[in-house]
Amino acid sequence: MSIVRRWEYRHTVLALCVLAYFGIRFIEFALSLVFPDIVDALGTSILTIGVAVTASTLTYAVAQLPSGALGDRFGERTVVLGALGLTGIGGLLMSAAPTGEVVVLGMALVGAVSGAYYSPATALLTDLFEGPGHGRAIGVHRIGAQVVGLTGPVVAFVAAAYGWRTVPLLAVAVVLSALVGFRLFVRSRPPTRPDTSIRERVRPSNLADLLSRPDLAFTTAVAGFGQFVDTASFSFLPYLLRAYHGLSAELAGALFTLYFVAVAVSQPAAGWLADRFGRDAIAIVALGLGAVGYLSLLPRAMVVTTTVAIVLVGFGMGWSPPVQSRAIDRLPAADRSLGFGLVRTVYIALAGLCGIVVGGAVTVGGWASAISILAIVTLVPTVALGANATFDLGL
Repeated sequence: MSIVRRWEYRHTVLALCVLAYFGIRFIEFALSLVFPDIVDALGTSILTIGVAVTASTLTYAVAQLPSGALGDRFGERTVVLGALGLTGIGGLLMSAAPTGEVVVLGMALVGAVSGAYYSPATALLTDLFEGPGHGRAIGVHRIGAQVVGLTGPVVAFVAAAYGWRTVPLLAVAVVLSALVGFRLFVRSRPPTRPDTSIRERVRPSNLADLLSRPDLAFTTAVAGFGQFVDTASFSFLPYLLRAYHGLSAELAGALFTLYFVAVAVSQPAAGWLADRFGRDAIAIVALGLGAVGYLSLLPRAMVVTTTVAIVLVGFGMGWSPPVQSRAIDRLPAADRSLGFGLVRTVYIALAGLCGIVVGGAVTVGGWASAISILAIVTLVPTVALGANATFDLGL
């Protein structure tokens, strides 16, 4: 049977979700590459940039919960289209930021509107790829967030030739392209809860009931530690390579691209392996590799050693598909969209502290302190998952 004949509508949706996720994450990736230029041009500090990263991450986290409820109420497609359109508007505002404080506000806005995308898109894919195979679908979906790293040379060229303010405009073009593709080729679906009050669904008592389950709470905590390192890597690796290891902007950008290649390879592979061999085992392996990677970044070694460390850190980000699938497995079908949005809100909010923690650690103790913190944070969930499996705690 030919590939064309085997292609199904759900594969079209998955491909467009990958494109949409690429657009959502591209703006933050592109800005992370020009943070040093923003610091120089606006006369701001690394700590201010750290606050901007935290602001973006926190608003991104807060948006997860209502986006799940909105997807149930109005349909996932509608929420995804709104998230893409508003992200484009946020990028336009960022291009005009006159001060570091406005960069903080702009990134907070971009985080809020882009954060509405992931939960309804994942709920849509989980329904289309029912059964144990949704781990693979989640892994493939997340490739969209990782292949943005391959655009590093393009972003660097645009920033060098036309200034950092053109970078958010480039991101706007990508987001709008994703919006058009989603608008044209993804069909509307009836909402699962069109008559249910969103206020009723997000009542604190209802949310507390969901999150008070020990197995879901444990999974959320594991994801929080993993996402802390994920967000810090996404935001600070190029800066770390330039400031701590003394690499040129071009070489740091190339290694950052390699990091994203490693993540793009590891995430679908981890999703497939988790479906086959179990969520926890694959998450433990991935997180362990990430911890080794960050420990290997501590010495200022040869470029080859640093390159291997970056690849290991990238492989460490393979924790996400198995841990997200672990959370979905523990949610009843009727609460999957809202529950997954709640889980993401909590663990991304915890991860949002990384901007202040890393920025503060660099300011007070230097980059070695920040790298040590990231290694420890990666080890904690590795040990916790291993203890849970060893002693059969049922979490």
